[in-house]
Parts: sequence; C-alpha cells; structure tokens
Amino acid sequence: MARSADPIIQIREFTYRYPAVEPGGEPTTALDGISLEVPAGACLGVTGTGGSGKSTLCLALNGLVPHATGGTVRGEVRICGWNTKEVPVARLATRVGLVFQDPESNLVGLTVEDEVAFGPENLGVPRAEIAARVDWALAAVGMQDARGRPSAQLSGGQKQRVAIAAVLAMQPAVLVLDEPTAQLDPLGKEEVAAAIEGLRRERGPDLTVVLVEQDPELLARLADQVVVLDAGRIVLRGPAREVLTRVDALAAAGVFAPQAAEIAERLNAALGSDLAALTPEELEPALRARLQGGRRG
Repeated sequence: MARSADPIIQIREFTYRYPAVEPGGEPTTALDGISLEVPAGACLGVTGTGGSGKSTLCLALNGLVPHATGGTVRGEVRICGWNTKEVPVARLATRVGLVFQDPESNLVGLTVEDEVAFGPENLGVPRAEIAARVDWALAAVGMQDARGRPSAQLSGGQKQRVAIAAVLAMQPAVLVLDEPTAQLDPLGKEEVAAAIEGLRRERGPDLTVVLVEQDPELLARLADQVVVLDAGRIVLRGPAREVLTRVDALAAAGVFAPQAAEIAERLNAALGSDLAALTPEELEPALRARLQGGRRG
C-alpha cells in the first residue's frame, strides 16, 4: 500500500496503444506520455473531445487497460501504491470503483438491493456485513427508499445513483466516473451531482474521485483540479478555477468553458475590464460592482 503522504493516484509517463484492429494494421495510441498525481480526498476533473483518451484513462485506473484490452504499455499507473500492470483487476476492484456513462450498462441485478449487494457478494463478504454496506451505500446516494424496486423501473438519474452505490459497497478508495451524466436529463444530472457532493462531504480524505465530464459547469462545481486531454496528451492542468477560466486555451482543445467564464472574457475584451468568474453567482456581483463603478466615474 502507498504511504499516507503519497498521492493515491500516481501516473508516470504512461503511454498506451490499443492493438491493431486488423492483422498487419497499426496500433492506435490512446494515451501518450501521461504523468499525473492525485492526492487522497481530491476530485480530479478530466475533460476533452471525443477520442482524446478520457475513457482509456478511466480503464487504466482500474487495470482493464491493459489486462482486458491487450495492447502495449509504457510507464506505469499506481493506485494506493499498487502497480496496475502487476495487480489483477479483481484485486484492483477492491480499491478502484468504475461507473460508466450508460446507466443500463452499470446494472446487473433485478432489484436495487440486488445491484448494490452484487459486488460484495462476489468478494465473499460475510452476509451481515453485506447488509450493512448496502444500507450505508444506498443512504449515501439517497436511494434507501427504493431498495426493493426493480432496477428497470428507475429513472436515468436514479439508475446512476444506484450504480454509484453498487461501487461504494465495494468500499473503494478511488471512485472513477466516466461521464456519468452524459445521458441524463437536467433532473437526473442534478441528482448525480448532489450525490457526489454528499459523498465527498461524508467520506472526506477516504474517497478520491476522478470525474470525466464534458459539462464545464459541473466540473466547476465539483472538481478541485482539472486536466484537459487532447489526442492522448495533457494540454492543460491545474486548479479548476485556473483551467476553466482559460477560455481561449479550452477552445483550442475543443472544450467549452463555463458560461460565466465566457461572458467575463468577452466583457473584458469589449470593456477593458478584469472580470473573473467561474459561476453565475460570482459573475453577478462582480459585474454589478463594475457597472456601479462606471456610473460613479
């Protein structure tokens, strides 16, 4: 296991190439020299265009890349000190939980309770402890009242919350969410975002989140740090505020900035002002102060 002072996620010069699709064909480079460290308890936001390597990074964090996908690897990924090339996926699953963007693909059981119990049952966890884990995980995502409902009858947001609960029941140290709101309506998206916020408050340093997301407002709300991928490389990284207010640099990578940051950038260009905002709540008072100052002048 990693020492407590070590980052819980350590990626060093990691390059991954998928096998050639056809015999004699060329392998496809998905990640190219990625280096990254994430401290325990942080929420790392990851964004980029389609094909930038986001999902491959998620799979590398739980060992499916390269154990299940094949291909070639250089460099290393370490989770809790474990080298993912050396540790089997089944063992990594006790440290890393992965939730995919399609709610349907995350579910395997008949009822909500079955879904959440499935992982611990496969780990051979004693029945009494499974029951306790199911209770806690459902409560953590606000789905305790739906435990007896068939999974097929849930909304998209509810299904994603159950999928997160199913991963939490495995008691991972790292929760990887691969575009968990991409297929949800606004209500479902808000349900998932609120569940993530609640989990971070409750678990603190015991839960590290990697959130792959295209929605810049959601990244601004949830992420501490943000990295932007382009063609398998990190082209931007840093605190969420610093990265998500770089409107032109984000656009160059094909990524949208939060609307508040875009408005502030355009006003600065037109008025010669120095507004800086990541959310509407920040932009409104800054803009009001600017306008009042202009009237007094």
